[in-house]
Amino acid sequence: MYNHIYSIVEDFVKAVEQEKRYSFFLEHWNGKRGPKRRLSIAQVISLNLLRFTIHVKDLKAFHRIVKVMDLIPDMPNYENFLKASNKAFPLLTAFMQLLLLQNQRNNESHVHFIDSTPVSTCLNRRIFNHRVTKDFATRGKSTKGWFYGFKLHGVCSEKGALEAVAFTSGNVHDSKMVEQVTKNLKGSFFCDAGYLKNSKELVELANSGRFIYAATRQNMNRLMSGEQWEYLRKRNIIESDWGVLKQNYFLEYHQARSMVGLFRHYVCCISAYILECRLKSFPRIKTRL
Repeated sequence: MYNHIYSIVEDFVKAVEQEKRYSFFLEHWNGKRGPKRRLSIAQVISLNLLRFTIHVKDLKAFHRIVKVMDLIPDMPNYENFLKASNKAFPLLTAFMQLLLLQNQRNNESHVHFIDSTPVSTCLNRRIFNHRVTKDFATRGKSTKGWFYGFKLHGVCSEKGALEAVAFTSGNVHDSKMVEQVTKNLKGSFFCDAGYLKNSKELVELANSGRFIYAATRQNMNRLMSGEQWEYLRKRNIIESDWGVLKQNYFLEYHQARSMVGLFRHYVCCISAYILECRLKSFPRIKTRL
């Protein structure tokens, strides 16, 4: 599994090295002084993705597993591996965006589903003692109650492949994120009643090729075709993605010690999930920028 992931990531890093506009990623990784890193940036990214693929929640436990199995002969100590992982965060984000872009291009039906899910950063009883995300996270309310943290907004295809994601603070309303998460997409978007917008905004989105179909509330009467109703009933497809990310890939993480480490965890989690879904369908992914 590691060799397969590494071959994909190595192709991506080689493509980045040939693009001058992405040279700042490598400059951030190499640094201006200090000893040369034992691991390459492709190895660090591959190891971080492998951690979620084999479903290990804690980075320290994964580092111990790699050392015991002798998977990487030149594996540094945990502190240096953690620093290298955080240094690779910008390139990890670019890799995730590439995977999302590939899913967008592979969607031939032009049918999309929009939804959001709460991502807590601590338990509610520890809000006043929490320090890592206190300047960024906020309280929000979902169908399951109050939480403290962020919201993950996303778009997926009819087959459940994630096509776009965005993080906001927990108190941002879903309807305010429609333009941002769908800006590079076109087609029909089906969502729940939380994404209801006024007629003027719907016309502006329709003029750009984005047709929003939101479910109605109990006190509303709205005409819709049978096909639209069937698609609205399928909008739980993206909720299945959120369920797998939280249960199998440990999206919610309460042990982060920095914002970079927290969002590195989020990016690796989403990237590993997309990559594993793609590997089940395609034996080899060609990387193109």
